[in-house]
Amino acid sequence: MEPVRRYTAHSSLYLRTNADLPAQLPTMDAPYPSPGPDGFVTLSFYSFFSIHSIQTVRSHVQSQWEILGIVGRVYVSEEGVNAQLSVPFAKIVHLREWLEQDSVFRGRISKFNWALEHSQAFKALHVRVRPLVAAGVQVGLDVLAHEPEYVEPCDWAQELDTPNALVLDMRNTYEYRVGRFDNAVCPDVDTFREELDQVRTMCATRPRDSPILMYCTGGIRCSVAGAVLRRDGLTNVKTLRGGVIAYGQHVRKTGKSRFRGKNFTFDKRRGEPVTSEILSKCDQCGNECDTFVNCAHTSCNLLFIQCTKCAEKHIGTCGRSLCVERAQMSHEERVKHKLPPQWSHRERVRPELVFRDGVAHNPLDN
Repeated sequence: MEPVRRYTAHSSLYLRTNADLPAQLPTMDAPYPSPGPDGFVTLSFYSFFSIHSIQTVRSHVQSQWEILGIVGRVYVSEEGVNAQLSVPFAKIVHLREWLEQDSVFRGRISKFNWALEHSQAFKALHVRVRPLVAAGVQVGLDVLAHEPEYVEPCDWAQELDTPNALVLDMRNTYEYRVGRFDNAVCPDVDTFREELDQVRTMCATRPRDSPILMYCTGGIRCSVAGAVLRRDGLTNVKTLRGGVIAYGQHVRKTGKSRFRGKNFTFDKRRGEPVTSEILSKCDQCGNECDTFVNCAHTSCNLLFIQCTKCAEKHIGTCGRSLCVERAQMSHEERVKHKLPPQWSHRERVRPELVFRDGVAHNPLDN
């Protein structure tokens, strides 16, 4: 019988069979962080393994985790699970115990990747059946078997000094804008699907043993991209274990960082600082700022950087008269007169395309 192999964010192995795995200790996630003022801690994890009856698993996780008061975003697919959660501090051990008692997840989720700052970062719990990352192509367990080599945060600086290494930032351009490792290349595209295509093209002309270093927010995008590159025949692909989140924990312990600025997060925090450096500017006034917001007019929802003065001046909006007007409506009025989306995806995440003189300009306004 083929031996059971397990792959998670904190292991170099991944599961090939559905054989039972031994439960891990509920205390494996210690030391625990201090909760935020609201009593929540924020964490993430992902794991690649075969899941059958994914709709049943989705419903089971949704109902059971709601009982624990957990909120966040969970993606379940036939290839595994990807979760970003805020958990009441008193329920952390309960969550681990649940994972280790459940027949689907037992032994398959390694140590939680703790956030740098803690609060209830999500309003509700949403468990969805969908690809773990939006790669645009089917990335099955057979591809994920070609995993990259994982580098611990404490060893990452040494890897960055590797001669002729190509350092790839596998995040979005707006994430790169507020925080990054020096000399990293972030492809100028708008989706992970496009980024993966461009990275494969960039690497296709490099020697097969040429050093390639990858990093992302929490690790999963690099696990997928690194596996694809390894499957393409590249032999020297390494990624930062646990991503910028884990590296930020290393920085908190050592006080030394090769990363500069803020790590963008896909929750209402919109980011957590790794260092105090501010690398970006307000899209409305040009003053130093690294605070991302969404326009307060939800049908606009433009993602941009806004300082506190401009937030007050424009009532948390992108400055369009339509958005300012609707931001002052009651919730009931906005729902009653809801408008269709105002931007394409590219425009919504590229403020440099739509801002002029401190105000967003939309052809729909003409």
